[in-house]
Amino acid sequence: MPTGITIQSQCTWPERDNTYVHVEKGDVMEQFQKKVLSEVERFDALSRVSVALMSEKNESRLLHLIAQTATDLTGAAYAAFTLRPVNEQGVALVPSEGNLFYLAAVIGVSKEQEEFFRKIHLGGEGLLAPIFRYGVPVRVGDAMKMASVHTDRPTYSHEEAREAALRFAHGNMPVDELRQVGVPSMHPVICSFLGVPLLDSNNEVRGGLLLGHPEPDRFSADDERLLQGLAAQAAVALENARLYQAMQMRAREMDALFQSIADGVILVDQRGNIIRENERARDLRQQLLQLPDGKQIMEQMLYQPAATVLSRQMKEETTVTVIDGSHEQRDYVINAAPLPLSELYKNSALLGDASHDAEQDAHSEAVVVWHDATEAQRLLHERQVHADTEARRSLLQMILDELPTSVYLVRGKDARLVMSNHASRTVFGAEWKPGQSMLEFLGEHQIRIFMNDGRILPNEQLATLRAVQKGETVYQHQEVIRHADGTTLPVLVNAIALPPNKFRVPSLVASGIEEPELSAIVVHQDVTALKEAEYLKDEFIGIAAHELRTPLAVLHGCAQTLIVQTARGNGSTLADWQMESIQDIDQATRRLVELTEDLLDVSRLHAGHLELQMEAIDMVALARRVIKRTQLTTEQHQLKATYGAEYLVVNADSRRLEQVLTNVLNNAIKYSPAGGVIEIALAKSPDQQHCLLAVKDSGIGIPVQQQARIFGRFMRADNVRGISGTGLGLYLCRELVERHNGRIWFESIENVGTTFYISLPLVDDIHMA
Repeated sequence: MPTGITIQSQCTWPERDNTYVHVEKGDVMEQFQKKVLSEVERFDALSRVSVALMSEKNESRLLHLIAQTATDLTGAAYAAFTLRPVNEQGVALVPSEGNLFYLAAVIGVSKEQEEFFRKIHLGGEGLLAPIFRYGVPVRVGDAMKMASVHTDRPTYSHEEAREAALRFAHGNMPVDELRQVGVPSMHPVICSFLGVPLLDSNNEVRGGLLLGHPEPDRFSADDERLLQGLAAQAAVALENARLYQAMQMRAREMDALFQSIADGVILVDQRGNIIRENERARDLRQQLLQLPDGKQIMEQMLYQPAATVLSRQMKEETTVTVIDGSHEQRDYVINAAPLPLSELYKNSALLGDASHDAEQDAHSEAVVVWHDATEAQRLLHERQVHADTEARRSLLQMILDELPTSVYLVRGKDARLVMSNHASRTVFGAEWKPGQSMLEFLGEHQIRIFMNDGRILPNEQLATLRAVQKGETVYQHQEVIRHADGTTLPVLVNAIALPPNKFRVPSLVASGIEEPELSAIVVHQDVTALKEAEYLKDEFIGIAAHELRTPLAVLHGCAQTLIVQTARGNGSTLADWQMESIQDIDQATRRLVELTEDLLDVSRLHAGHLELQMEAIDMVALARRVIKRTQLTTEQHQLKATYGAEYLVVNADSRRLEQVLTNVLNNAIKYSPAGGVIEIALAKSPDQQHCLLAVKDSGIGIPVQQQARIFGRFMRADNVRGISGTGLGLYLCRELVERHNGRIWFESIENVGTTFYISLPLVDDIHMA
């Protein structure tokens, strides 16, 4: 029976504030029953919430449950739970002073008010200061009257409120003298207020449980004690929830670490059952079990090592060799170790002393680790190969840097730089970065490349790009490099195309990551000194050829006059030997005239004075005319021509193209002393944009070691002894073809024959019309 209740005609009944009121006898039993039922309901609610607090691991639901229970048991209209931010270890991140607490749960307010409260920080001022600063509960009967106890002002300053909170916390002031500092505009009306701190195991303020009611004097001392009990349980439950979440996070971290281990790790119990394994072990075990002797392998790699260490209670390491499904030998290092229960339950209260003593030497599980030593050995071998390759690369780079000529290696259709030497920086006047394409490098440093005659060399005709895009090997290609400062450098370029299987990683190619690309080694030789000597030589040749023209013309005219006049019967009759001598003089003079014209053409080319009379001409008609005229000069050779089109129109100088075609046909006849068929083919190129002429003979061919220099001036092969020539014909052919924006090249095998190709751009028929 509650203290203070007396059964009599008139008795007293304790109110919530422990004052007594008199009631009539007829009301005593009814009020007593209500009081007992209320206490039973409270006890039942506290029991339920205690069970929920111990089992609930979600912090948000836990705090909401506590707030709801507090309102149900105290009759509060509003309940709020505020918390102090802490880290994973439970250490507070902010001090308990100031508005640094956040709203964790709220009951009895609208959604708009809840959203507003969640955006602001609470605590540290006014009625909340004793709770959050000093951990002291606060119960106020009518908070609305507190603002005008000592002054007409509706609220007090922060300093006055802090001083009052400090005095109240130390018991030097009644609760009625606490100071308010005001409430937000959206805050619900509160007269009755009850707030208790939430204290952690270190007796530090973790948060606060706050109740409110719009009517005054709604909370009693019993409600205060009840709320303190709920707060204490909440503190324990929050700590449990935090520890549970931390444990879950650690478990996830450990599982992630366990799964990320590169080796296979398996836990096996005494009966040979697999307790746990990581993904690497699972995949490897499934692969091994698919082998014909998979069970035997698993016995050697798993069950035997586990049983051995569990019986001997010591670590063991063995090596097992396996022939996998691809018939490759793989070596696995097996490490097995016991996992004693004494280590698992060390410092744990889960086992009693007797159980701990009985189990301290028992080993319930074994840890088996599979390490693929084959991969480690392969990796070590690859590292050694890489180190050896780098050493060789360094040696090669040192050798290249000592060369006086520019050398660089490029790769891919865009000619990306792989490596270069110091001389290449001098040639280009700038540093070409590895991995940078050639055109990007030229554009970045404003470098332009020209032909010998001063015309800009098209990108597709650059020797480097021809090598990596078309697989051509270009020898003795003349280019002029102009730097950004306007200085020029004549160079002789040799670009050697390399097969696609060079400079690539087989493993990347097999996996599809890397596709085979053409590479090229390019050498630039500075020919400035040679150009100067060549210029002097050209000057001399030009002057000599010019001076020879007049006497040769007189000599040739006199010989022709003697021959013609004698044939007409004018003058004395010449003896046969005299006529032969005059004819020899005439032929020799004609050859000297042709040589003089060639020398003059060379001079004009180098001086830039060679002018072309460009017009639209039909290559088919021109070829027919030249072939017919050339056939009259030989009886041992048969010129056989095939035409792939009725007409092929190009923009060219007709006389100069006749000179080129005549020279090529005469060379085919001259260097085929045994006679035979000379095949001429004229058709459109595969891209339908060029006219392609091919002249094939079965003569002596050109030696491989001399093919790179065959288009040079005065250059003749070593196997042409006994065959007259100056070595200027092919040089003039190349210069004339290139000035027509064309290209000339050849294929030759010594003692088998040679095929010369000439490509010229076609003219559109509509444009010609």
